[in-house]
Amino acid sequence: MISSTSTISSSIISNSEDKESQYTPIPYFPACLGGEWKNLVKTPYLKTTMRFSAGKSLPPHHFPCMTHITVLSGSIQIDDLQSNQAYILYANNDCMIPALLVHEIQFLEDVEFEFELNSKDMIIYWDLEER
Repeated sequence: MISSTSTISSSIISNSEDKESQYTPIPYFPACLGGEWKNLVKTPYLKTTMRFSAGKSLPPHHFPCMTHITVLSGSIQIDDLQSNQAYILYANNDCMIPALLVHEIQFLEDVEFEFELNSKDMIIYWDLEER
């Protein structure tokens, strides 16, 4: 089960348009998924800002550790494939995704979000057989 709140961390700083050039493709995702990230920090855990275009989606996947997402702008739908629940997050919403939870994500609008992984390394497992 995904837990979601509508509070935003005070440490999140809005990104100005002049920082857009700092985005780079996410090397762990197939290029067709279109994800980009910036401000990657690996200590004490992986934290970055990601963005995706409206209409893109991430196929079923899971992480070996807990994940925290905070939406900065736009909206996303997270589908928990184990409980068949869908969660829609808008700007200023955040959620915790438990380790090993198979889920998929649909980007309903152009979205920018803060992504935190309780690990120093980006490890993602694609669960394409789930759908």
